[in-house]
Amino acid sequence: MTADQRRRADQLISIFENSTTVIQYGYAENINDGRGVTAGRAGFTTNDGDALKVVRAYTAAVPDNPLARFVPELERLAAAGSGDTSGLPEADYIAAWQQAADDPAFRQVQDDQVDQRYFSPAMSQADQLGLTTALARAELYDASIQHGNGGEYDALPALIARTNAKAGPPSSAGENAWLAAFFDVRVDDLTNPANGSTADEWRKSVDRVECLRRIAATGNYNLDGPLDVTAFGAGYTIS
Repeated sequence: MTADQRRRADQLISIFENSTTVIQYGYAENINDGRGVTAGRAGFTTNDGDALKVVRAYTAAVPDNPLARFVPELERLAAAGSGDTSGLPEADYIAAWQQAADDPAFRQVQDDQVDQRYFSPAMSQADQLGLTTALARAELYDASIQHGNGGEYDALPALIARTNAKAGPPSSAGENAWLAAFFDVRVDDLTNPANGSTADEWRKSVDRVECLRRIAATGNYNLDGPLDVTAFGAGYTIS
């Protein structure tokens, strides 16, 4: 991806995550999906270690920060895979996250975590598949953020494997046809996830896939701007 293509991909994901093209480092709430508090630009959650890694990295850079005191409880939640945020407690944690978001160092930590944990793994998968279009790469990046990159049935590697089984690899199916099949596989997973705790929220999120499918229908596989998109009933323009 070029710098502009990456920026547009980030803004698309921001639309899906927070209904705005402006990256929301201070976002934090419990969306009742079984993952505890979801926070930051990529929806770092308290139950699976995502938020813990962010707070640990921030504390390593800025030891005296408003989130440092939550590390022990975040460690416990991650170890247990628990969505129970009463021990943080939740309101205090959310307030501290929002306070920390005013610090450029915390925003940089979030950017770094996104690159390391979501963008780079997605681009590595795209390279292995031989994907060249910005749209296909943006779709894998978005799926990486929402689905993760682990070994679970709902994770990005499993989605790719099911797409290859359905359509063949991009080298034989053609990149555009493969991407269309990936859209279908991901929608099916969002509609019928193996992780039941995410089911209600994921079923509501299908339009993040359909938004990118609508871009594909226009032929704008390069993510050229200005990019006019509709997601979840609202319109946006990305320069």
